[in-house]
Amino acid sequence: MYGGEFDGNAAFAGGGFMPSQATTQAPESSSASRNRDARTLLPLTLKQLNSVSTNGESNFSIDGVDINTVAIVGRVSRIENRITQVDFVVDDGTGCVECIRWCHERQETEEMEAVRLGMYVRLHGHLKSFQGKRSMNVFSVRPITDFNEIVHHFTECMYVHMYNTKPRATETPRPQPYSSMPTPARPFQTGPSNQFSNQFNDPMHGVRQTVLNYLNRPMHLRSEAGVHCDVIARELRIPLQQVKDALEQLSNDGCVYSTSDETCFKSTANA
Repeated sequence: MYGGEFDGNAAFAGGGFMPSQATTQAPESSSASRNRDARTLLPLTLKQLNSVSTNGESNFSIDGVDINTVAIVGRVSRIENRITQVDFVVDDGTGCVECIRWCHERQETEEMEAVRLGMYVRLHGHLKSFQGKRSMNVFSVRPITDFNEIVHHFTECMYVHMYNTKPRATETPRPQPYSSMPTPARPFQTGPSNQFSNQFNDPMHGVRQTVLNYLNRPMHLRSEAGVHCDVIARELRIPLQQVKDALEQLSNDGCVYSTSDETCFKSTANA
């Protein structure tokens, strides 16, 4: 799958909604700053990312929703290793973006060692702009091993765009987006997910999936000691109590287990 078989443009050929329509402003949107403090993960195609509205070098919005952290899926088309960082370019068939991954700690270096030229990856990061040029400051990169995740990402981008822009005849309560702090209701934004499920009705689904994805990273699967919950909370920038609640639910579901006094956890993926 790393040989370039996937064509993002071809995936949407034959009519239907295109992610390029994401520049439409939601009619019911009020102030663009109303959800600026939201700690949400928004899935975007690179065409959407390169066409978002901007106010300065760090304030971005699309479909009436402020952008904090974005999820991108695409193919690594260029990569260059430096002393303290890795510069690479990701192309998803609708556009491309330059990315920077800082590697100050060993696990960050090991994470980037798993990334190869031509490989499809899922990455999370913050969008930046300098002199009109968009780039991403990446804090999480994971190789994709299942082609269905690529299809799911594009489908999720379309769904979120349609949800945020489609007018409604009657107002109904909207699902709460994943957030690291209490916030009022906002236009729908999804948390990280690999499968369609009941995530839209379960505010903890995004947290659980993010924690499980983190523990399923190759470096953590190889570790016998597991990962301390404090480390998970710090690395994912999620409140410790939410991480503990997610680990407890994942443990009850048989997805993770404790390796030391209910503080260190390991995925059961390779148990």
